[in-house]
Parts: sequence; structure tokens; C-alpha cells
Amino acid sequence: MRKAILLSKRTSASVVHAPGPYTIRIQGQTHHRIGSLIPRQGCLPEYLQLYIFDTVNELKNRLNAMGQSSAEGNLDEPTLALLIEMIDENNCLAKIFRRARDHYESVGSEFTIRLVQDKGKGKEYDLPTTSEVAGLIVGDITSTIGERDIVVQFQSDTLQQIRDDHPLYMSLQYPLLFPYGEYGFHPEIPLHLETGTSRTRQFVTIRQYYASLIQTRPNQGMTLIKGGRLLHQFIVDVYTAIEEDRLRWARNNQEILRAELYSNRFILPPSFTGGPRYLVEKYHDAMAICREFGNPDLFITMTANPNWSEIKEHLQKYGGDSPNDRPDIE
Repeated sequence: MRKAILLSKRTSASVVHAPGPYTIRIQGQTHHRIGSLIPRQGCLPEYLQLYIFDTVNELKNRLNAMGQSSAEGNLDEPTLALLIEMIDENNCLAKIFRRARDHYESVGSEFTIRLVQDKGKGKEYDLPTTSEVAGLIVGDITSTIGERDIVVQFQSDTLQQIRDDHPLYMSLQYPLLFPYGEYGFHPEIPLHLETGTSRTRQFVTIRQYYASLIQTRPNQGMTLIKGGRLLHQFIVDVYTAIEEDRLRWARNNQEILRAELYSNRFILPPSFTGGPRYLVEKYHDAMAICREFGNPDLFITMTANPNWSEIKEHLQKYGGDSPNDRPDIE
């Protein structure tokens, strides 16, 4: 899958003009887009086309796609071959692409791949199977396409944008972080609330989902949080997806919000961060502290220090990662 964004993967020195941890800077709006299954005549395969077209020379094609024209470079061919083997064996998306390769080599007729948005209620936490997430279709498919389904064309010059609320959004972009091609966030994941709670929300928000996803769980695989620099990019990607979701909600509910604004008096509670009552409450809290303990002498600001004992102990307990590779705990 392609990421059509203004994305600068630069060292810290070129972004903040000082030495520091690996930094990713994005500018503008992010778009995840997917191309066709087969490259145009005379073009080299790239992205998902590498799974289908000219797989006899797959290692060479992947090196070319990464800008490495020979075996003498930063990429190690034996390691790359092992990664291909691992993905082929475990990733349900790779399996459907390999099935498409077999169809292309044996039959040669045009076909499309449909990546479905819903594998069934109650299966949110099950590993997906190939038949649940995708289908290889020959012929007309217009009657079977869902609203958020991804349909990958046989051959096309255009890129198709993928919605960030499609459950395969992240698995397509980060196959090494999600090696099974598992389903991710979608808008209808049930939210299980405690008995007697006053909340009425029925589904998990995108922020809640990803906040839970990056937690450290020793009894489960920690592929995601050990992703190093790829984890940095993933977290930036997640942040932009959350912001896009908020903007989409505001656009979809603009008329309702405007009607409520003019027809009803709407008071923001103190729990609304940045609201007038929130600011007044914080001011009164600060004045109460001064009244009890006296006026402050120093105004101290603080940033995280990777040498803090708590950070070091956490990293040693879960594999001794570099603090720069764990932006989620700093």
C-alpha cells in the first residue's frame, strides 16, 4: 500500500537542528492509497504487486523497490528472504495476494480483489482467515461491494484512497507490525461498560482503541512496541487518524451543532478541557494552593529524562530497548 503524504523521515538534526532521537515530521494531510494488482507495461512491480507479478525475481524486485540495485547495500538478502517466508506463512492478506499470483500465472484472465470491512460480529479479537477478509473475484462485482470495502483493480493508473476506519488500514501499511494481517479499528467495536455507569457510549472510539493497543503486555506478543523507528511512524500515523476522525465527526454533525447552538443554551462542563469552566476551576485550584501554602517562589517546567530510574527499570524488564525506540513511555 502506498502512503501519499508529505512525509519527511529525517534525523533530529535536520528537524530540530540539534542532536536527539529519531524524528518523523509530516506536513499536510495524510492519505493511504492502494494501486493495482499488476504493473503497467514496462513498469517495475512495487508495493502489493511484488506478491503477484514476477515473483521468480521477487528478492531483486524488492531490493529495486527499496532503491537498492545490487546485493551490496543496507538490506540483507537472507533476512529479506526469511521475512518473505514468514509473511507468506502467517499473513492472511499475503495469502490472498499469492492466490491471485497463482490465478494470474495459470489462467491469465483479469480479476479483482475485494478486501471486506466486516468479518462478522463477535469476532473482533479472533485472528482473521483469508476467506473472512478478502475474496478474489472474476467478472462483475458491483453488486457485492460494501460502503468501506477496498476493491483492488487488476491494472490501473490511478490510486484508490483507503478510509482510515477500514479495519485493514494499518495491517496493509505495516505488515511487519501486524504479521498476521489482523483486523484493526472499525467504528462498531462494542464498548463494555461497568454495571451502573452513567455513560451511554456503545462503541470504542479510535483513540481508546489505539491507546489500548500500545500498552505493554508481557503475556502477549510485543511486536508492535518493539518496532523501533517503525513504531514512531505508526504512532504519528495513529495520531493523524484520530485527528481525521474528529474532523470527520465535526463535518458530519455541523448542522446539528449549529442548530443546538442557536436553539438551546449549551453549557460546557468543567470536565471539558479548555472550556471556560475548566479554566476557572483550575484558577481556583491554584489560588487555593497559594492560600494554603503561600505564594510560589519558582515556576518549574519538566520534560521526560530517559535516564530516569523508572524508565530504565521498565526497559530492562521488557527487553532492554533504547529509550529512543519507546516514545509511548516518555
